Amino acid sequence: MKISSKLTAGIMAAAVMSFSASAVAKELRLSMAPPPNSPWGAVAQKFVDKVNDVSGGKLTIKAFMASKLGGEQDVVKQIARGRIDMGVMSNTAVSLLVPEFGLLASPYAFNSAKQFDCVADNHLLSTFGKEFAGAGIRTLSWMEVGFQVVYSKNGVRVPADLAGVKIRTAPSVTDSKFIQTAGGTAVPLSPKDTIPALKTGQVTAATQLSVFGIVVGYPKVAPHITLTRHQHQVGGVIISKRTWDKLSKQEQGWINESAPVFLELRKIIRGAEGALIKKAQKEGATIINLTDAELAKWKSVAPKAQEIILKEMGGAAGAKWQAIQKAKAACS
Repeated sequence: MKISSKLTAGIMAAAVMSFSASAVAKELRLSMAPPPNSPWGAVAQKFVDKVNDVSGGKLTIKAFMASKLGGEQDVVKQIARGRIDMGVMSNTAVSLLVPEFGLLASPYAFNSAKQFDCVADNHLLSTFGKEFAGAGIRTLSWMEVGFQVVYSKNGVRVPADLAGVKIRTAPSVTDSKFIQTAGGTAVPLSPKDTIPALKTGQVTAATQLSVFGIVVGYPKVAPHITLTRHQHQVGGVIISKRTWDKLSKQEQGWINESAPVFLELRKIIRGAEGALIKKAQKEGATIINLTDAELAKWKSVAPKAQEIILKEMGGAAGAKWQAIQKAKAACS
């Protein structure tokens, strides 16, 4: 049977188009709140570069930093739905999908950073893996977020100083209930809404991560930094399960090979805190280092706050909290 030249040409054109489409590099979108000039921005760019390198340019990541795709609380839901591919997300954002994950940021939950690292590296996936899958995400790496402190206009040393103070908290039960139990009026706000709220007087203090807060300019509007370190936060580098399932085994391998660069943030963030605090002090901020007695007053609030947190979360929170305690014991 003779095949017409037109049909032959059509088949060849379709084949060329198919080959060209497969040859075009696949691009994934990654969203994050920290700006490019932050430690998280630098490591995220390193991840982007490594994926490009190991894939030979066949898979690329386009990073949208400084919340260019929206606030974390909105973006993390878009990732779960597959509308945004990936995210470098804080504990607060991830806990919107898996509420019990927020228990890791419970007040004074860990005895040391070393204990926390052990729990993260050896126990978190077994503790929360099913919940992540059920929420439509996959965790590629843990990410050091740092310690939560208090920024204020007038200075805070002990919980009693929060009486009558409207204070921004992370939109999470762990932060808000701790501050309420300590005596403050918690006003949950996203990071991008906090500096405007401090400027207008909607709040006169804010809880925020030490490194992140200094990098984005909190001391300019709330120049007193109280080093409560009442939370230690771990975030997640997550990818939409819908996106992940569309990738080939080879593409998944390139991402898995590159993701461990985010673990470098542990050393970077912990090292950066001291340097940035000194920098903020030179620029006019007042650093409030707590005495042992003052710190003990903050820690004394934690047990009552934790009861409230577990009751508020309900569901599997109690069982997950016990699993975290078991992991801590194994890491002691």
